[in-house]
Amino acid sequence: MLVALLPSVLSPAVGALRVVSLPMAGASAAVAAMVLSIAGGAKAAAGDESPEVEALLRKGIQLRREGNDEAALAVFLEAEAQAPNSVRVLLHVATAAQAASKWLMADEYLHKAMSHEDDPYFLRYKAEIEEVRTATSQRVGHFRAIGAPDGAEVILNGQVVGTLPMETPKTLEAGTYVLEVNKPGYYRLRRPVAVPGGVLTRETVQLNERTGNGPDPDPAGAASAPQEPKGWWASSWVTWTLGGIAVAAGATSGVSFYLRQRAADHWNDNTRCLSAAQPTTLRSELCGKVRNDIDTAEQVGIVTGVVGVAFAGAALTQWIASSGSSSSSGGDSAERRERNHGSVQCSPGLLSVMCGGSF
Repeated sequence: MLVALLPSVLSPAVGALRVVSLPMAGASAAVAAMVLSIAGGAKAAAGDESPEVEALLRKGIQLRREGNDEAALAVFLEAEAQAPNSVRVLLHVATAAQAASKWLMADEYLHKAMSHEDDPYFLRYKAEIEEVRTATSQRVGHFRAIGAPDGAEVILNGQVVGTLPMETPKTLEAGTYVLEVNKPGYYRLRRPVAVPGGVLTRETVQLNERTGNGPDPDPAGAASAPQEPKGWWASSWVTWTLGGIAVAAGATSGVSFYLRQRAADHWNDNTRCLSAAQPTTLRSELCGKVRNDIDTAEQVGIVTGVVGVAFAGAALTQWIASSGSSSSSGGDSAERRERNHGSVQCSPGLLSVMCGGSF
């Protein structure tokens, strides 16, 4: 649930503040929602904002009432550019950011507002502002990586957030991230990390130095060793060709069995393949061609069905084999052991695949 600073006009002359307790999913305590009322005479409670800033605040408030939080946030930021030290403006920016799920921005502007703790407006609503800040902080966490070697890049979800050792924690929205730590001459580390809200998460990392004369990893952490060219069997077009033949054969088989069934219905129809005028005439004499159609369709259906299964198995075998060769050609075995808990190797056979590995 968002904690929002929602405006409403409660009086034509003055501004008022009200605290409403609302439940939040997953929390044992109630969160506070601040409601600011702004009218033409709110100047006495809010400070000395200019008429231009007041007009922007009113416009943003109306957009919030209409549910257009993104547009309201843009208007409040425009007001903040004109009155950067207005606690009232800073709080509007913070709560509009909350409503737009921009938790880092909301936390930043709440901290800006709290830096004006001697402001009369802040003092008047200090307790309520603190409740809002506390609730917002539950959606914002702090991350710091410690370990070795010094100077290694610390990357979260593809973005560099610092280098080892991280002296200053990185502020993030609470959630799960993919941590990567990389430095030339060392094996890359990559693993998921959870960053809960309201706390500092410390992650200890240790990179292993590369041994031998192998090439250093590239900036993305992947080994830059040259890869052997693929043979024609490992090419993707082979997979698509085998798979296409399997699909075509399967479709042909299905059509053949459909035609066989129609011919069989014709053969079994006494009104069409038996003659009441000539009771001694055999069914084969009247519908002999239909019988041939049944046999032909059945043979075609069986043959194409077997071909479809065979080519489908060959396509699957080729795909597994080519995938295994691609993954095994990149990087050296030590780095692969570091990235994975085990390994699997598959070898193709005639319409079969044999796999084995260690875990």
